[in-house]
Amino acid sequence: MQFSLIRRLLLPLLMCTALSAAAAQDPAGDGGCRQIAGQLPDTASTFRHGLAEVPRNAIRLRNLKWELPIAAATGLLIATSDDHINSHIHSASFAQAASRGSNVGLGIELGTAGMMYLLGCSGHRSSYAANTGFTALEAVGAASLLTLGLKVATNRQYAYGRYTHGEFWEGGGSFPSGHAAASFAFASVIAHRYPNKRWLKWSVYGLATGVSLARVGGKKHFASDILVGGTLGYVTGTYLATH
Repeated sequence: MQFSLIRRLLLPLLMCTALSAAAAQDPAGDGGCRQIAGQLPDTASTFRHGLAEVPRNAIRLRNLKWELPIAAATGLLIATSDDHINSHIHSASFAQAASRGSNVGLGIELGTAGMMYLLGCSGHRSSYAANTGFTALEAVGAASLLTLGLKVATNRQYAYGRYTHGEFWEGGGSFPSGHAAASFAFASVIAHRYPNKRWLKWSVYGLATGVSLARVGGKKHFASDILVGGTLGYVTGTYLATH
C-alpha cells in the first residue's frame, strides 16, 4: 500500500523533472522550454506561501461559505453512507473495470498536460499552452504532496479490505483520494487558464468527475475520500493557476 502511495506521488514529480531536463536542451528565449520550466522554484515558493496562509484564510467568511458545507457533507458521508455504498458493490469485474478506467483517465490527464508543455514550448506561438501544461503538472504534484500528508495523518482503512468499515487510524491510506485530487488539480488549472472555452471546462471537469467516481466503483476509496480529495485538488489547481 505504501508503495502505491509513493508511486502516485512520484509520477507527476518525475514527469516534471523529465520535462525540466528536456527544457535545458532548448535555447529558445521567451516562451521556450527553459523559461517555462524555470518557473518551478517560484511555484514552490508560492505553494509554501499558500500553505502558510491556510490557517488565516480558512476562517474568512468567503471561504467558510464553501468550507462548512464541504465539511458537513464529508461528516455525513463518513457517518451514514461510506460503508453503505461500498458494501453494495459486489461485482468483482465491475470493480476491476472501474479501477482500470480511473487509472486510464488519470493517465490521459497527465499525458495531456505533458503534451501541452512539450508541443507548446517548441514554438513561440504556443507558449501559453506550454505554460498551462506545466502549471497543470505542478498542480498535480502539489496536490499529491498534500494528499500524501493527509493519508499518513489519518491512516484510514481502504475500501477494498475484506472486513473494512473505513475506520481511521486503523492502517491504510484511503483518505483522501489521490486520484481525485490529481484529476481536479489538472482540471482546475485548465479551466482557469481557458475561462472562455466552456466545452473545455465541461470536458476536463467531466473527466475528473469520472476518474473520481470510478475510484468508488472500483472499491479503492470511500465517497468521502473522493469529496475531500477532489476539493483539495480543485483548490490547489485554482491557487496555482491564479497566482
